Amino acid sequence: MTEKHVDPRPGDGLAGQRVVVTGATGFIGRRLIDALLKLECDVTALLRTRHGAAALEQAGAKALVCPLHPGPTLTQALDGAAALFHLAYDFRAPGAENLAAFDALIKAAEDGSCKRIVHLSSAVVYDNWPNGPITERSPITAEDTQSYRGAKIAMEQRLLQGQCDAAILQPTIVYGPGSALWTNGPLAMMRRGGIILPDPPGQCPAVHVDDVVQVALRAASSPRTGVERYLISGPDVLGWKTFFEGYARLAGCGEVRCDPTANPTPPPNDSAPAGPSLAGQISAHLRHLVGRRRVEATAGWVRSVQARLTPPRPVMPDMAGRRLFAGQPEVSTRYAQDQIGYVPRVFFDEWIESMRKQSAR
Repeated sequence: MTEKHVDPRPGDGLAGQRVVVTGATGFIGRRLIDALLKLECDVTALLRTRHGAAALEQAGAKALVCPLHPGPTLTQALDGAAALFHLAYDFRAPGAENLAAFDALIKAAEDGSCKRIVHLSSAVVYDNWPNGPITERSPITAEDTQSYRGAKIAMEQRLLQGQCDAAILQPTIVYGPGSALWTNGPLAMMRRGGIILPDPPGQCPAVHVDDVVQVALRAASSPRTGVERYLISGPDVLGWKTFFEGYARLAGCGEVRCDPTANPTPPPNDSAPAGPSLAGQISAHLRHLVGRRRVEATAGWVRSVQARLTPPRPVMPDMAGRRLFAGQPEVSTRYAQDQIGYVPRVFFDEWIESMRKQSAR
């Protein structure tokens, strides 16, 4: 699809309409809220607590503390909304708990006559991830909903069987400002000494957060009906070595080493579904008692002290990370390009250089 066939501002069809967002305080949610406000949408963010509410309200959005449980408050919040953007997922909770919240939200959207749901899923739902070709027609085998992958698969199935028009977004490796996993994490890793990758390292289908937001806006304003899946990846094909070397340049330090000792072993056939770890359960309980910001600030301080006391050296990823970093995924975004005009725009190296220039000012 050529540029002349693409609307100049994704989401123009939403301009001035009422929309609802979950996960608004996450790094994708914050970028989406900014884009929706630029479209002059009437934005309501559904929050579990008041954490982050003041910043959202100052930006121009409405913040509504509304746990995702069945009830009239949730239904009224979604009543007549042009779109629901569901980005929330609590990684500290079991997948089944996230699925229960999702069920309550979708039931409220249907009862409240919400016109369209845009749901953030993941490319990990496909059996081929992270190896081999992946399209929206690739096989997906359900698994126990306690795991992240199992919960995401079950959510997609709920939408496919539901009553609302819906777009299921399936991004790959999402990086950009505020990404704890794929920007802040790699930068911190470089400052601690770097990373040891499998030899040879695999491919990294990275996508910038702004391209994810672009797809979300296009999907929400599309005239297409029914339920559609859209794989989302970026405009360039990176190796994991290139990816981490970019963060080494940005951090000004860190070694990216390839070593056969990091090569993964095949996963066991009887691997159990992954629920939250004991540390994750304790962390969730502490966040509930004293607040997320205080717990995360304390954890950050502990990590910084540990980093000062430990000599810098490259980190060996755990087995799950090594399998990801050795993978060879081939992700096609052709369907999103053809159906809703997605044009991936942000190249990783260009973004790294722009961030370097900003930090040098």
